[in-house]
Amino acid sequence: MARFTAALVAGCSLSISAAHGQTCTDPHYRWTVKTTLAQQGNPSTAATPSAMLKWTPLDLDHPAVGARDCTPRAGRELTVFAVTGWARSWHIEKAPGDLDWHIELTQGPKTQSSKCVVVEIPDPQFGAPFAAVRQHFLDLIVNSKIDTNKQIVPPVKLTVIGPAFFDAQHRGAKGSGGRFTPCTR
Repeated sequence: MARFTAALVAGCSLSISAAHGQTCTDPHYRWTVKTTLAQQGNPSTAATPSAMLKWTPLDLDHPAVGARDCTPRAGRELTVFAVTGWARSWHIEKAPGDLDWHIELTQGPKTQSSKCVVVEIPDPQFGAPFAAVRQHFLDLIVNSKIDTNKQIVPPVKLTVIGPAFFDAQHRGAKGSGGRFTPCTR
């Protein structure tokens, strides 16, 4: 099994947080929360994709229509996890999105892809560690192919280390209860 050490994508220290009635200036959903390096190097707690999918979603602020959400980290998002699973799918979010990579992690190599946790790695323009993390992932899947459905064939077993990040924009997408974002150790 390969150990995937990724760049920290989110932390507990924020320079921007939205108070009720306040407009967030982040360019994307919870962006400052997602891209901070504040939890880099924190110890990790073991987790599995199936356990994470049973977590209760966070109660996030609900900004006005068209406004960005800058809800600060809370609950499990304050913990760094080491999640072992199978990388089954890889998607690159294109512009006008945030250009991050989405790697779907499932409990087993044949687990339904609808039962996944999504690892996000931001574009390297948002921090140098992200370039190294992306390259490390590419190195781990070098013996696999990406098919026309963006599936990694064969899937690769790996461990991703980072803080949990609940992404309400994707809640329910492919049956996931949120997303897991990685960090550098």
